[in-house]
Parts: sequence; C-alpha cells; structure tokens
Amino acid sequence: MRILFEMFASFFKIGAFTIGGGYAMVPLIEKEVVDRKKWIKEDEFVDMLALAQSAPGPIAVNTAVFVGYKIDGVIGSVFTTLGAVLPSFLIILFIASFFIGIKDSQVVARIFKGIRPAVVALIAAP
Repeated sequence: MRILFEMFASFFKIGAFTIGGGYAMVPLIEKEVVDRKKWIKEDEFVDMLALAQSAPGPIAVNTAVFVGYKIDGVIGSVFTTLGAVLPSFLIILFIASFFIGIKDSQVVARIFKGIRPAVVALIAAP
C-alpha cells in the first residue's frame, strides 16, 4: 500500500510542477521512475513511451497508466493517473471558482471581448 501512495505522490508532484503539457512531463516521469525510484528499467520505460505515443489520448496520461500498471497492476495505474491529472483539475477548479465571483464584472467582459479576435487569429493561423 505504501508504494501506491509513493507513486501517487511522485506523479502528483510531476503533474503540479510541469508547465508545457504532456511531452514536458515525460522526461520528469523517466527521471523519477527510472533514475530516482528505480521502479522500472530504462528499456522498459522506452517501450512504454512508444506504447503511450501510439495509443489515443494525452501522452502524459497514457505514460502514467502504463508505468502504474507495470509497477502495481490496475490499482497502480489508477494511482499514477490520478496523481498526474489531479493537480491540473484542482487548479482549474480553483480558477473556475474565482471566475464565478467576477464573471459579471464589466472589466472582465471587456477583457474577454478584446481577447476574442486574438483567439480567432490563433485558431485560423496555419
């Protein structure tokens, strides 16, 4: 049971402090599970990474699933996936709760009105 919480904590830390998406998380996951914790070997991680890239879905979540499954089966994959996803979920929840309080503000409405053309340009740009 201790290893499950260790896995959760490791992936939570990686999920909380990584900026740049799933591909930015991969080297940190490798450093944690291969170099620091020595839960899996490097060649096993490379194989899991190839699977994670070929499977549909976000690469960070797929990598968390495969690493967790290799370490401790289905329950391990649940703990690592929750650890990787929960920080982003909590941050979004916090921002959403803050936004609910100011969503009717005229200043916020004007800011979003100004941002709309930039979003359209970003989407339309090749």
